[in-house]
Amino acid sequence: MNLIINNRLIDTPIVKILKQIKSEITTGKLATYHEKHDNVVVTCPFHKDGKESHPSCGIYCGDEPTIEYGWFKCFTCGETGPLTKFVGECFNANQDFGKEWLLERYGNTLVERKAQLLPIDLKRHKVDYLDEKILDTLQNYHPYMTKRKLSSEIIERFKIRYDTETKCIVFPVWDEKGKLLMLTKRSVENKMFLIDEDKEKPVYLLNFIKSQNITSVYICESQINALTLWSWGYPAVALFGTGSKTQYEILSKSGIRVYNLCFDGDTPGDKGTANFIKHLEDKGALINVIKIPRGKDVNDLTKEEFDKLVLTA
Repeated sequence: MNLIINNRLIDTPIVKILKQIKSEITTGKLATYHEKHDNVVVTCPFHKDGKESHPSCGIYCGDEPTIEYGWFKCFTCGETGPLTKFVGECFNANQDFGKEWLLERYGNTLVERKAQLLPIDLKRHKVDYLDEKILDTLQNYHPYMTKRKLSSEIIERFKIRYDTETKCIVFPVWDEKGKLLMLTKRSVENKMFLIDEDKEKPVYLLNFIKSQNITSVYICESQINALTLWSWGYPAVALFGTGSKTQYEILSKSGIRVYNLCFDGDTPGDKGTANFIKHLEDKGALINVIKIPRGKDVNDLTKEEFDKLVLTA
């Protein structure tokens, strides 16, 4: 298993990550660490100033799906939490710092974890567009939808569904003309995100933008973020990451006059913002940058917090 932060894949072994941390700090923490079965046993940074004589903290690195990869627990002081929290403490900082540190060093190679979806109709060798009747075979609600701040109005409007067989939330994805192109999925049990890698990624929800002749649009990375923005009254699209040349080309011909960029508050988000501006600043549209707080994305904020960012953009 690997660690996923803000839809970024961290596939570097935990032992290597600890080695890098140790090379950057001067506090004497992480004096000892070694692999033992499905854990890395390490001196705990949370007590005795990280200088305990015998390592008492375990960081999980196995493949049991019910245990979060990178989850740590100290059997002396009782401290527990995700790897981002552990990393932050090694630098005498907080969890947001730990998240940013990991993303900056190890989260740039992949935007999202991909897995090819099974064909909807096994009798067809190639599916260009899907029949929307497939959505009628799925459930209309799962508690995870509410957990991710999806209102009933948004669920129905954008036809969000739940697949009991794969235990995933299903997000229909249309092309800009409103034809159902694919179904993306998000597991309710872990951080696995499924997208058909054989198809070029479209601009999520652009069909709704074009059908309503909306010319000022909010641009974000994930589908959840776009749906959150719609629930707050901000028409938005998502790029399934930080953007591609194909998506830039689609947007340049969409009729959108104002782009409000809301990429995640991390290093890949910074690069995505820079690339977006580079490719579209000379296309005649206005580009505004809404600075999401470091270590967060849109869905981590309240509407009030986001409103303030819009006012100061």
